[in-house]
Order: sequence, then structure tokens, then C-alpha cells
Amino acid sequence: MNDREPKLIYGQGAEACPEGNFCLYRGSSFNAGQTPGRGDKILAIPTGAYVNDFSEYGFDHSGDGVSAVVNNTVEDNALFSAANQQGHSLPVKRGTSIANLQTIPMAESPNGSWNDQAQSALAARFVGNLRVDQELRGHWAEGAGHIYSYRLTMHAEETRVMKWAVGFGDLPEETSLSKSFTDTFWGEILRNGTDGAVLLGSPKGGGHSVDPGTALPIDIQVLYPNESPAYERLTGLHAQQLA
Repeated sequence: MNDREPKLIYGQGAEACPEGNFCLYRGSSFNAGQTPGRGDKILAIPTGAYVNDFSEYGFDHSGDGVSAVVNNTVEDNALFSAANQQGHSLPVKRGTSIANLQTIPMAESPNGSWNDQAQSALAARFVGNLRVDQELRGHWAEGAGHIYSYRLTMHAEETRVMKWAVGFGDLPEETSLSKSFTDTFWGEILRNGTDGAVLLGSPKGGGHSVDPGTALPIDIQVLYPNESPAYERLTGLHAQQLA
């Protein structure tokens, strides 16, 4: 096996991920508390490589699934909920990590999150039919908390998307969508941030589709308990095309 092929290693902590690799951890918090040499497995995927089926490396839809990720590369990478880079995709930006995939929501997931659900990966930028971008629009104090305003913009590359969900997570305690947003949003609010995750859906009655060449913007406001540079970018932002 050469250095450009995926390999199974063992370790704990985000620093265990080798430079130039997209690393998938069995346990949350980057294998914290796992049994050294057995439970603390990491699948390291070099830039430009891919894995079609995690089960070949002992990761599956169980307690042995992927629970944390580190992108120690200069490329945006992606996880997929099905083998062969199929199903839903979760982008992981270059140089970022997600310590606990339980905090990243997934519509139609058996456990409501991305934890233990990923089955394949691509250590390179992935552009599917549906994607979402984010832009921080501003932030200000409100009451005892702090409002951060974002514009989420969904794009369809090839075909119209009638039913969709968009979510993000890893939110601190005492966080929620602002009342001004929840009172005026035209779609479904599936999770409102109070459990650490936000999941929004297209309207039940239809409308607000995402069409090729016509972006769909969603201006949201999140109420945090305090002010922090960590809130300037949403963690685990992803869009899902639903049946």
C-alpha cells in the first residue's frame, strides 16, 4: 500500500490525523475514551483518493460507524450516506473538523443525525445536483444573547429539486433560531436549534423549489447565548434532496 491509498490507523485526538488526509474516526470527540489499539480506529484518506464502502475497513451502520471527522487537507471533502458516493452528501470544508456527528442533523436518518450513517467518502471537492452556500450577513446583541444573521443559498446543478432539507449543527447550549425568523419562515422548521441542531424543510404544500440557474436564498437568524468568532461560520451545513 502506498501513501496515496486509504489506510486504517489508530489514535486519539484531531492531531492524530496525518497532514494531507481526510480522517474518519470511530468514536466521537476524535476517539476520546476509546480502547487504544482497538477501539480508536481512524480511516485516513489522502487528498484525491476515495473509499466506496467503509464496511471494508470495519465501519458500518452501527456503533462502529463514523462518529467524527477531520479534514487535514487543502480541499473541501465530502461524506456520503450510501456506498459509491451515493445518497446524501455532507461537505467538510478544508482545514475543519466535526467532533461529534450526532450534532449534525440528517433528514430521514434512523437516528436523526449523520452519526454512524456515512458509508463512503471523497477526499476532493464534490458537486452534486443540490448544494448550499453560506454568507454571514451581520451580528448584534439582543437581550441577554446575540443574533447572527446568515444567508443560505441553495443551487441545483442539473434538475429541479421540489422537496429538500437543509441543516447544520454543533450549536452551543441555549441556542435557537430567532423568533423573528421562526414567525416568518415559509417552510418547515424540523429542528429549531435548541437541541444543538437546525433542520429546515421545503413547504409541505409545495413551492420554493430549487431550479437550475435560479438560486433559492434563505435568510436565517440564530440566537446564541453570547458572541464568538466561532459562530461566524455554520458547522456541517448541507442540503439534502428528498424523495
